[in-house]
Amino acid sequence: MVKALEEGGGSQLLFDMNFRNDVPGYGFQLKKGATALTESWPALEEVSNNHLMLGHIMEWFYTGLGGIKQAENSVAFRNIIIRPEIVGDLTWVKSSYQSPYGKIRSDWKKVGKSLEMKVEIPANSTATIFFPTRQESSVTENGKKIVVSKSEDGKYFCKVGSGSYIFQMGL
Repeated sequence: MVKALEEGGGSQLLFDMNFRNDVPGYGFQLKKGATALTESWPALEEVSNNHLMLGHIMEWFYTGLGGIKQAENSVAFRNIIIRPEIVGDLTWVKSSYQSPYGKIRSDWKKVGKSLEMKVEIPANSTATIFFPTRQESSVTENGKKIVVSKSEDGKYFCKVGSGSYIFQMGL
């Protein structure tokens, strides 16, 4: 279900479902003091409480919130997609993945009504970076306006080579 919701644009629903702490689930487990995934949704104290079952939500932290994905037909993350989801009341995310080519990083933080994204693409790799904004003219890189394209689903993006980038945009 996590994968289907993420791929179908349901990251906000994923956030809403999993960060509630008033019903059994991931948020409930954290509220009860769990430091690992529990064997049961209600985090029963009398059963084992160190399981990876249902751990696929952790993948969404990287692929959904951080937006780090491998492009279709890519091998070993040579071609990367960075497409973070800004959801709920989250104000920042820091994510990285150690690929065979090197470290991929996708961090973002809200600053007022703006968003700052820090992206790192390893050597000998390329990336398509999708910006979570509806304002094409607001996207800058290190303070300079950049040329962006618009995808079929209305998201703005640009293609980059290896390097470190700091993007700013309006939300």
